[in-house]
Amino acid sequence: MTALDDVRTVISDDDRGVSPPPGEQIDVRGLGSEGGVRLRGVPTLVRASRAVAVTITAGIAVSSFVLSFAALSDLARRTGSWADWLPYLWPGIVDGAIVLATMGILTTAAYPDQRKNRQFFWSMLALGSLVSIGGNALHAILPASAPLPTWLAFAVACVPPAGILGSTHAVQILWRFNPTQAPEHAASPHAAWAPMTPRHLDRGERWLGIAREIHQRGRLTTHSEDTLTQALWRLFEVRPAMSLRAIGEEVGVSHHDVIARIRQTALEVVRDRPESAPMAVAIEGQPGLAS
Repeated sequence: MTALDDVRTVISDDDRGVSPPPGEQIDVRGLGSEGGVRLRGVPTLVRASRAVAVTITAGIAVSSFVLSFAALSDLARRTGSWADWLPYLWPGIVDGAIVLATMGILTTAAYPDQRKNRQFFWSMLALGSLVSIGGNALHAILPASAPLPTWLAFAVACVPPAGILGSTHAVQILWRFNPTQAPEHAASPHAAWAPMTPRHLDRGERWLGIAREIHQRGRLTTHSEDTLTQALWRLFEVRPAMSLRAIGEEVGVSHHDVIARIRQTALEVVRDRPESAPMAVAIEGQPGLAS
């Protein structure tokens, strides 16, 4: 036990006059240490690294597309099925499907009710990548200018109709997708705890101070303060304890590992600044953190 056991309930500026329910505590067992200077905003080195990474990635993407286009178009030409400029359409189908599937995954990533559609996009991405990588590999090992074996020419010829089917279904999914609709919580056992009432929003705002401190440390800056506060409220106040996956679905976070990082970072803040917590802190407090 340490001095943290004697910390009294602290009421944040946004919650003056509102006391938390009695006996509420936060379990900080297994908390690691983190030294260093506290960061405010995104450091210059991080911004520079991101800019360089984007530039390098763009260069790699353009170079890879050009080389892959040359190999796949030559592979299509050697089937003997298409002449003139028609073989140049074949790599566009393959690599275009990869780009389309990637955009579909990114578009639906934040919506738990789009899981089945994401599975389709992931399957499309895997199949397109397999055809693209396999085509480039075969082009490298086959004799130069030699006609393709019958089985390989057959496989190459099947790609265009498969591309029509896959791209049409992908467009149908994205066309019907309405991001303004709230995610479906009916299947969640914790649907009653979704932030749909002023009371729920007020409970979440109790954690605004810790959410801001997390951002000031340069952590989890890709997620809004509202997302952090709603996740923290579910992590430390909602009982019975919710799973990390259920919390992620309710606050719109695509992966439960992010919720685990939010919990760990919040506990680090509580250890360093116990007065920022909206309730008393104890080293051996009540169990029940989401797991």
